[in-house]
Amino acid sequence: MWAGTFLVLIVTQACEEVFTPRFTYASVEVVVTLPDGEGVSGVPLVLYNGTRHLDYGKTDSSGVSRFDLVPEGDLGVSSAPTRYFYAKQHPDGYYRTFRVVEGDEIRVEFQYEDARGSIALRVLDQDSVPQSGFVVELYTASGTQERTTLSESGSVLFSELTPADYGVRVLGSGVCPLLPNGFVYRDGLIVSLRQNFEIEIVLPPCFT
Repeated sequence: MWAGTFLVLIVTQACEEVFTPRFTYASVEVVVTLPDGEGVSGVPLVLYNGTRHLDYGKTDSSGVSRFDLVPEGDLGVSSAPTRYFYAKQHPDGYYRTFRVVEGDEIRVEFQYEDARGSIALRVLDQDSVPQSGFVVELYTASGTQERTTLSESGSVLFSELTPADYGVRVLGSGVCPLLPNGFVYRDGLIVSLRQNFEIEIVLPPCFT
Protein backbone atom coordinates (compact mmCIF):
# COMPACT_ATOMS: atom_id res chain seq x y z
CA MET A 1 0.00 0.00 0.00
CA TRP A 2 2.82 2.38 0.82
CA ALA A 3 4.51 1.66 -2.50
CA GLY A 4 1.34 2.51 -4.46
CA THR A 5 0.90 5.78 -2.63
CA PHE A 6 4.48 6.76 -3.34
CA LEU A 7 3.97 6.08 -7.07
CA VAL A 8 0.90 8.32 -7.23
CA LEU A 9 2.80 11.16 -5.59
CA ILE A 10 5.65 10.88 -8.08
CA VAL A 11 3.26 10.92 -11.09
CA THR A 12 1.38 13.94 -9.73
CA GLN A 13 4.59 15.88 -9.16
CA ALA A 14 5.81 15.07 -12.69
CA CYS A 15 2.57 16.39 -14.26
CA GLU A 16 2.87 19.65 -12.35
CA GLU A 17 6.37 20.13 -13.73
CA VAL A 18 5.29 19.44 -17.38
CA PHE A 19 2.15 21.61 -17.59
CA THR A 20 2.74 25.38 -17.71
CA PRO A 21 0.19 28.20 -17.25
CA ARG A 22 -1.87 28.97 -20.38
CA PHE A 23 -0.70 32.01 -22.37
CA THR A 24 -3.36 34.53 -23.42
CA TYR A 25 -2.59 36.16 -26.76
CA ALA A 26 -3.31 39.81 -27.38
CA SER A 27 -5.42 41.34 -30.17
CA VAL A 28 -5.02 44.51 -32.18
CA GLU A 29 -7.99 46.28 -33.79
CA VAL A 30 -7.15 48.78 -36.53
CA VAL A 31 -9.61 51.50 -37.59
CA VAL A 32 -9.13 53.76 -40.64
CA THR A 33 -11.53 56.70 -41.02
CA LEU A 34 -12.03 59.96 -42.85
CA PRO A 35 -12.27 63.24 -40.87
CA ASP A 36 -16.07 62.90 -40.76
CA GLY A 37 -15.78 59.44 -39.17
CA GLU A 38 -16.66 57.42 -42.27
CA GLY A 39 -14.67 54.18 -42.49
CA VAL A 40 -12.22 53.58 -45.33
CA SER A 41 -12.34 50.08 -46.81
CA GLY A 42 -9.59 48.14 -48.56
CA VAL A 43 -6.62 49.75 -46.77
CA PRO A 44 -3.62 47.33 -46.75
CA LEU A 45 -2.20 46.73 -43.26
CA VAL A 46 0.89 44.98 -41.89
CA LEU A 47 1.48 43.90 -38.29
CA TYR A 48 5.23 43.82 -37.69
CA ASN A 49 7.99 43.37 -35.14
CA GLY A 50 11.07 45.29 -36.25
CA THR A 51 11.76 44.11 -39.81
CA ARG A 52 9.67 40.96 -39.40
CA HIS A 53 6.15 40.89 -40.81
CA LEU A 54 3.85 38.97 -38.49
CA ASP A 55 0.51 39.28 -40.28
CA TYR A 56 -1.32 41.08 -43.08
CA GLY A 57 -4.83 42.47 -43.35
CA LYS A 58 -7.23 44.87 -45.08
CA THR A 59 -9.95 47.06 -43.64
CA ASP A 60 -13.53 45.96 -44.22
CA SER A 61 -16.47 48.07 -45.39
CA SER A 62 -16.54 49.79 -41.98
CA GLY A 63 -12.83 50.63 -42.12
CA VAL A 64 -11.94 48.01 -39.48
CA SER A 65 -9.46 45.12 -39.40
CA ARG A 66 -8.46 42.86 -36.52
CA PHE A 67 -5.29 40.92 -35.76
CA ASP A 68 -5.67 38.03 -33.30
CA LEU A 69 -3.08 35.73 -31.67
CA VAL A 70 -0.73 38.68 -31.25
CA PRO A 71 2.40 37.88 -29.19
CA GLU A 72 4.05 40.06 -26.58
CA GLY A 73 6.69 42.58 -27.54
CA ASP A 74 7.35 45.91 -29.23
CA LEU A 75 5.13 45.81 -32.31
CA GLY A 76 3.74 48.14 -34.92
CA VAL A 77 1.08 48.43 -37.61
CA SER A 78 1.66 50.08 -40.98
CA SER A 79 -1.02 51.23 -43.42
CA ALA A 80 -0.58 52.03 -47.10
CA PRO A 81 -2.46 54.54 -49.27
CA THR A 82 -5.08 53.30 -51.71
CA ARG A 83 -6.00 54.73 -55.08
CA TYR A 84 -8.40 57.34 -53.71
CA PHE A 85 -7.58 57.53 -50.00
CA TYR A 86 -4.36 58.50 -48.26
CA ALA A 87 -2.90 59.96 -45.06
CA LYS A 88 -2.24 63.61 -45.82
CA GLN A 89 0.75 63.91 -43.46
CA HIS A 90 2.11 60.48 -44.44
CA PRO A 91 1.52 60.07 -48.21
CA ASP A 92 3.95 57.14 -48.59
CA GLY A 93 2.86 55.13 -45.55
CA TYR A 94 1.55 55.49 -42.04
CA TYR A 95 2.96 53.74 -38.95
CA ARG A 96 1.96 53.23 -35.32
CA THR A 97 4.17 51.46 -32.75
CA PHE A 98 3.15 50.14 -29.35
CA ARG A 99 4.09 47.71 -26.57
CA VAL A 100 2.05 44.51 -26.23
CA VAL A 101 1.73 42.40 -23.08
CA GLU A 102 -0.22 39.20 -22.58
CA GLY A 103 -3.98 39.56 -23.02
CA ASP A 104 -3.91 43.16 -24.29
CA GLU A 105 -6.75 44.44 -26.50
CA ILE A 106 -5.20 47.30 -28.42
CA ARG A 107 -6.96 49.76 -30.73
CA VAL A 108 -4.97 51.59 -33.40
CA GLU A 109 -6.50 54.48 -35.38
CA PHE A 110 -5.41 56.03 -38.67
CA GLN A 111 -7.05 59.08 -40.24
CA TYR A 112 -7.11 59.32 -44.03
CA GLU A 113 -8.14 61.96 -46.54
CA ASP A 114 -10.38 61.52 -49.59
CA ALA A 115 -8.28 62.18 -52.71
CA ARG A 116 -11.26 62.29 -55.05
CA GLY A 117 -12.02 65.64 -56.66
CA SER A 118 -15.06 67.90 -56.73
CA ILE A 119 -16.82 70.54 -58.81
CA ALA A 120 -18.60 73.39 -57.02
CA LEU A 121 -21.02 75.20 -59.33
CA ARG A 122 -22.79 78.52 -58.78
CA VAL A 123 -25.50 79.67 -61.21
CA LEU A 124 -26.30 83.39 -61.55
CA ASP A 125 -28.42 85.61 -63.75
CA GLN A 126 -27.20 88.69 -65.61
CA ASP A 127 -27.44 90.73 -62.40
CA SER A 128 -25.36 88.19 -60.40
CA VAL A 129 -28.43 86.98 -58.51
CA PRO A 130 -28.28 83.25 -57.55
CA GLN A 131 -30.77 81.17 -59.54
CA SER A 132 -32.87 78.31 -58.20
CA GLY A 133 -35.18 75.68 -59.65
CA PHE A 134 -33.05 74.84 -62.68
CA VAL A 135 -32.01 71.23 -63.29
CA VAL A 136 -28.24 70.75 -63.43
CA GLU A 137 -26.47 67.73 -64.89
CA LEU A 138 -22.92 66.51 -64.39
CA TYR A 139 -21.74 64.50 -67.39
CA THR A 140 -18.79 62.76 -69.02
CA ALA A 141 -18.30 61.23 -72.45
CA SER A 142 -20.14 58.14 -71.20
CA GLY A 143 -23.29 60.10 -70.29
CA THR A 144 -24.99 61.85 -67.38
CA GLN A 145 -23.38 61.01 -64.02
CA GLU A 146 -25.51 63.09 -61.64
CA ARG A 147 -28.65 65.20 -61.90
CA THR A 148 -29.96 67.66 -59.31
CA THR A 149 -32.13 70.77 -58.92
CA LEU A 150 -30.66 74.08 -57.78
CA SER A 151 -31.70 75.28 -54.34
CA GLU A 152 -32.24 78.93 -53.38
CA SER A 153 -28.49 79.37 -52.95
CA GLY A 154 -27.99 78.74 -56.66
CA SER A 155 -25.11 76.43 -55.77
CA VAL A 156 -24.43 72.72 -56.01
CA LEU A 157 -21.42 70.58 -55.10
CA PHE A 158 -20.54 67.45 -57.03
CA SER A 159 -18.11 65.58 -54.78
CA GLU A 160 -16.26 62.25 -54.62
CA LEU A 161 -15.38 62.49 -58.30
CA THR A 162 -12.92 59.99 -59.73
CA PRO A 163 -10.46 61.28 -62.38
CA ALA A 164 -12.21 62.07 -65.67
CA ASP A 165 -13.10 64.85 -68.12
CA TYR A 166 -16.37 66.34 -66.82
CA GLY A 167 -18.88 68.91 -67.93
CA VAL A 168 -21.90 70.57 -66.29
CA ARG A 169 -25.03 71.91 -67.93
CA VAL A 170 -27.99 73.93 -66.72
CA LEU A 171 -31.21 72.87 -68.45
CA GLY A 172 -33.86 75.33 -69.51
CA SER A 173 -37.50 75.10 -68.46
CA GLY A 174 -40.88 76.30 -69.65
CA VAL A 175 -40.48 79.44 -67.55
CA CYS A 176 -36.94 80.07 -68.75
CA PRO A 177 -36.12 78.03 -71.88
CA LEU A 178 -32.47 79.22 -72.15
CA LEU A 179 -32.67 79.73 -75.88
CA PRO A 180 -31.33 78.98 -78.42
CA ASN A 181 -29.92 75.63 -77.22
CA GLY A 182 -32.19 74.94 -74.27
CA PHE A 183 -29.22 74.70 -71.91
CA VAL A 184 -26.00 76.44 -70.87
CA TYR A 185 -22.91 74.36 -70.24
CA ARG A 186 -19.26 74.33 -69.23
CA ASP A 187 -17.05 71.44 -70.30
CA GLY A 188 -13.36 70.57 -70.25
CA LEU A 189 -13.33 70.19 -66.45
CA ILE A 190 -10.56 67.61 -66.17
CA VAL A 191 -10.67 66.40 -62.59
CA SER A 192 -7.60 64.62 -61.22
CA LEU A 193 -6.79 63.41 -57.72
CA ARG A 194 -7.02 66.09 -55.02
CA GLN A 195 -8.35 68.64 -57.52
CA ASN A 196 -11.39 70.80 -56.78
CA PHE A 197 -13.03 73.16 -59.26
CA GLU A 198 -15.12 76.21 -58.38
CA ILE A 199 -17.00 77.60 -61.38
CA GLU A 200 -19.82 80.01 -62.17
CA ILE A 201 -22.32 79.90 -64.99
CA VAL A 202 -24.15 83.11 -65.88
CA LEU A 203 -27.46 82.43 -67.59
CA PRO A 204 -28.69 84.44 -70.57
CA PRO A 205 -31.99 86.34 -70.24
CA CYS A 206 -34.94 83.99 -70.08
CA PHE A 207 -36.61 85.67 -73.05
CA THR A 208 -35.10 87.91 -75.72
